[in-house]
Amino acid sequence: MLKPQNLLPAFVKKLGFDQKLAVAVFIILLGLRLMIINSPSPEVKVVDGETRVEGGLVFDEAHYVPAVRKLLRGESVNHEHPPLSKLLIAASMLVFGDNPVGWRLMPSLLSSAAVALIPLIAYRLTRSRFATFFTTLLIAADVMFFNIGTIAMLDGPAFFFLFLATYMFLQTRYTSTAIFFGLALLSKTSIVFNVAGLLLFSFLAIYSRHRKIMESLQDWSPLFEKTVLIGLAVFMAGLTVYDIGFRAYSNPFAHLDYMLNYHAQLKYNCTEYELPLRCTVVNQDGSTSIVDLPLSWISPISPFAAAPYMVVTVTAGDRVWHPVAYYGVYSPYWWTTALVLVYSLYMAVKSRGADTVNLFVFSWIAMSYLPYFLLAHLLQRWVYTFYFLPTLPAVALGLSMMLREDRFSRYVLYGIAALQLIWFFIYFPVKSDTHIHILELLNLPR
Repeated sequence: MLKPQNLLPAFVKKLGFDQKLAVAVFIILLGLRLMIINSPSPEVKVVDGETRVEGGLVFDEAHYVPAVRKLLRGESVNHEHPPLSKLLIAASMLVFGDNPVGWRLMPSLLSSAAVALIPLIAYRLTRSRFATFFTTLLIAADVMFFNIGTIAMLDGPAFFFLFLATYMFLQTRYTSTAIFFGLALLSKTSIVFNVAGLLLFSFLAIYSRHRKIMESLQDWSPLFEKTVLIGLAVFMAGLTVYDIGFRAYSNPFAHLDYMLNYHAQLKYNCTEYELPLRCTVVNQDGSTSIVDLPLSWISPISPFAAAPYMVVTVTAGDRVWHPVAYYGVYSPYWWTTALVLVYSLYMAVKSRGADTVNLFVFSWIAMSYLPYFLLAHLLQRWVYTFYFLPTLPAVALGLSMMLREDRFSRYVLYGIAALQLIWFFIYFPVKSDTHIHILELLNLPR
């Protein structure tokens, strides 16, 4: 009798559980993204003999796609952000043209690969198939992670290089780690918080063995120096090549100084407060903007409203539906973040640092999420809900580990996973007629 496993290619049979899961996740996510890559699409107009591509942009594609078009003309623009993600999108546009495929293929490819690295990281840390599977499922079915990773933004490439660096770090391949950290920073500078999280994790792991600060620092300093110095060298070298190639700045330090000064000026001035969750800013044109403060990202009580990144509304009589609806919306498991953070700290302290999984979870969440409280509340810097995305792998991992110990806990995790899949189905950004009809039959948002 022909067994299903006999239908698999030979190389797949040789893969471990985590590797098979990584391949499956990559194929599924990339397939879903390719299915919808042309939605929305722009209008192509010919004006005075010149072909123009107008519209069809989602959220911050309105900033980055025009910037990439200028890069392709040899103009240096958008200096407040590092160049690598934009250059990767530019390479895709050179091959596939100035169209949705050209804009979105590289972010879609790399963000799908980024999520495929999650099971490798989780299994390397836990050696638990259960925790690895549910960590991967929660991230793969995260709506905002999917949406931001699908469109032409900086985040998809940044996630890929960050997670690849993390996997190398867990394999103690520190030179490779540093190189990929440098590439991650060249994609998006806020990745520095996650780098700090891994460095904190490594220091605490060393301290748990020595129990003496100076001895721990002495053992940790070579790792720190190699990771930070090589990573910064890659980052500065990348800026140098860009600045010379596009004649942007005389040296990378001037470019870096501009980045820091630009972002330091992005401050909000609220007129109304709903602390600690949000506040209201009155814009120069009289309109208002809501600043969703970091606590609202993880709070089940009065959570932040779904941000309509790009929504198409269709009506027919009393029927109203949205065939294209890219939302910046949380997933319910985000609400467990505070619990996971406290639990991971408790378990790490209880084990005196021997519980490396919870030590990793605590360090990653603490350094990638908590700094935004400082930025938002003390420095009054603008923060956005999608800044929380790099924190999510640790939340999903910590939750999966916390709820694997007994039958009742596992049932709770099954329920969260089922809710996550339903949530993903409801908020999937591009819906077919069949998809819409199913949502209507179930009386769900559409």
